[in-house]
Parts: sequence; structure tokens; C-alpha cells
Amino acid sequence: MTSPACTPTGSGPRCSTTTDVADRPTVARRDGAIVLTLHEREIQVLLWVFNDLGRMLSDGSSVDVVTQRLFPRAYLDPTEEAAEHQWQDLVHDDLVEIRLEAMTDVVRSLDAGARVRGMKEAREMVLGEELAAHWISVLNDARLAVGTALNVTADWDFQSLDPDDPGYELHALYAWMTELLGALLGAAAG
Repeated sequence: MTSPACTPTGSGPRCSTTTDVADRPTVARRDGAIVLTLHEREIQVLLWVFNDLGRMLSDGSSVDVVTQRLFPRAYLDPTEEAAEHQWQDLVHDDLVEIRLEAMTDVVRSLDAGARVRGMKEAREMVLGEELAAHWISVLNDARLAVGTALNVTADWDFQSLDPDDPGYELHALYAWMTELLGALLGAAAG
């Protein structure tokens, strides 16, 4: 996996800034834990994304489509507005708190990542079961937020996008987070 800002290897040369880590496994299992290895630039991108996600969660706007995607309605029937309002009053603040606590754990793990010997600008995070679950949850929320902002649909295909498209970098971020989430889920399964 290369940095989201780099050219995918299938369509051109590797990005020169990630040649030292491009061939490494990003997610592996070791001694019962998941080991996540990221380039410093990948860490910076994730910190930026998680900061934006935390701001979105804290602001609590229910009219924003991204927030609506992160907190879907419990009652789809429009005649159940009172029940929906009661449900949101009951659980919304707790859901936000749980998500922000998970995000805090994930950010701390990024900050505490150990340098990897022999890999310039790479850090390694060892994720136990609870931290891995937090990573999966937070990364999924971030991916949903970006995908919603991009109007990603089931037929979305990153490879068909024009690199000159103004939204290309955000699409690249979405593709990279999707790949990383899949790798984490695969490692967690086993």
C-alpha cells in the first residue's frame, strides 16, 4: 500500500517518498496482536481525518448529510418523529461519547507508535483486541464520512477516476482507508 498522495503502482512509478515502506505489509498478526505499520505521512493524514471527524461528532449537527450517515435514524416512518426525537435524546450523547473515546485511543496509539528499525519514517502500532476494535470503528466512521461527502455509490471505481479531477485526492484517501479497513478486518478475523 502506498501513501494516498502517491501514484498507484498499477498506473505508474512508485511515489519516491514511500519506496522504503511500499513493499512492506501494513497489517500483520504477531503474538496474538494486530501490528499496524504506517508511514509518517499516512499517520499525518489519519490525524487530519480523525481531527475533522472528531469536530463533526462534537458539533452534533443533525442536518448535515455526513452526520446523518454516522447517526442514522432509528425510526424511518415519518409518522414516528416523536419516537425518533425521544430515541435521539436518549442515546445520541452516549454514542458521541463512545465514538470520541475510541478516537482518543486511536490517536494516542498513533502518537505512541514505535519507530521501525530499518524502515525510514515508519511507525508500528501494536493493537490488542479492544484497541483493534476502536481502530476498526473509527476508521469505518472516517471512511463513511468521506464516502458520504463524495457521494460514493456501490458502483464507485477508483481506477476509473481521472487523476486531474479536483476531487481525486479525496477519492484516493477514501480508497486507501477502504483498503486499510479491509486489512484490519482481515487481521482481526484471523
